[in-house]
Amino acid sequence: MKIRILALSTLFSMVLFNSPLLFADSIHTMAEILMNLNHHPSASEKTTLQNIANDSSASENERAMANILINLNHRPGPEDKEKLDKIMHDKSASANERDMAAILFNLNHKPTSEDKEKLHNMM
Repeated sequence: MKIRILALSTLFSMVLFNSPLLFADSIHTMAEILMNLNHHPSASEKTTLQNIANDSSASENERAMANILINLNHRPGPEDKEKLDKIMHDKSASANERDMAAILFNLNHKPTSEDKEKLHNMM
């Protein structure tokens, strides 16, 4: 009986933690990942980011930035910088989306102290 309860609890946890509902605030989640970033996201962080990238309730900008973070290796590549530049200058984007895009655009291995203050405010 204990094994059955453990198995059901594990299954419930797996479904819950992969639910798009957990990523209702994608900016908050990405800010948390960036706060601790050092060169690139961890494997578990990439899984979280992939869930955001696949979440239809996340904005197009949030999904794009999640994909950029997934592919990040020290800094964004030229194609990703173009996407970030568009988000930074998109008047329909939220202030947090524009700030997140600017932080990613200027990222070099990890966020600056000033960027961490902005990220902290997004959390």
